[in-house]
Amino acid sequence: MFAERVQSTRAEQKRRTTTRVTEAAARLFQEQGFHGTTVRQIAAEAGVSVGAVMAAGDKESLLSLVYDQAIAARIPAPPAAESTASAVDYLSRYFDPFLDLFTENEELARAYFRTLTRGRPENAALGGLRTLTEGNLTAAMGNAGMPDARARLGAQVMFTSYLGELMLLAAGSTDPQQTATRIRQTAEFVTAQER
Repeated sequence: MFAERVQSTRAEQKRRTTTRVTEAAARLFQEQGFHGTTVRQIAAEAGVSVGAVMAAGDKESLLSLVYDQAIAARIPAPPAAESTASAVDYLSRYFDPFLDLFTENEELARAYFRTLTRGRPENAALGGLRTLTEGNLTAAMGNAGMPDARARLGAQVMFTSYLGELMLLAAGSTDPQQTATRIRQTAEFVTAQER
């Protein structure tokens, strides 16, 4: 019983430390940029040692965690089956909060995508985001009357399109309006496949 309590206390302490480190990293990345922020500065801001920061993750891992949490906090719930919102409207508007996040700080968005393209194991949160997003999009298309298998495939297409569009946006190859337009066109294409 004592050992279980000690393990629980250690796990809780680690979670609190990781939260402090992540919050400190988010503030510093926003204020100083990704390249202008050091692990030592994150440690000082969080009030922990450099080792504690590194236990939470290196700078790239922390940026991924910051972005993944910010994205997850903005995910809209799928419309109810009785909703009057069209599947196209929901699918195309679903990504607006994410686009806003990426246009708020272009330097951080580019740094985030560089970390994603490295395919590191700590980017596992992206897998969780994909699962949640595809689940919401599948539900929206299912609620609009699309058969489940088609809705799942449509959700996969939408998520993949979204990632590609965000990469183009982060690279400066497009602008937010063009990105939103192309995401809507993809939503129209995906939902038209059933007709």
